[in-house]
Amino acid sequence: MPYKLLIFTCYGGCATGVAASKACIKLWEENPEDLKIGCLPAVIVPWKLKEIMKSEKRILIDACGVQCGAKLIEREGMTVDRYIELTSVLGIKKAKKLPSHDLEERVYSTIKKEVYALLGE
Repeated sequence: MPYKLLIFTCYGGCATGVAASKACIKLWEENPEDLKIGCLPAVIVPWKLKEIMKSEKRILIDACGVQCGAKLIEREGMTVDRYIELTSVLGIKKAKKLPSHDLEERVYSTIKKEVYALLGE
């Protein structure tokens, strides 16, 4: 059964990446029937990519301007309905540390807004 929304995030080793991973898990817990976290590295596996593309909608979150996730999905020909690059959207620099509570809240709010727009809520 295809998912209504698949969320992909880089889970990067920086403050925005950790905050994004926490936000995505929280959103999945809040909406278990409507969304699921997709495995970003799985897009290189042909049969998994076919399964991924059956989802109704997809969102990709990159933690920083390196845009690893965007480069990976572009290379594999995957499309997304929304793309967020957090450091640009939030107007901050990449920090190789754990996120503050404030940053976690800002990242969660940013991702939640896009998720609910895609879910039509």
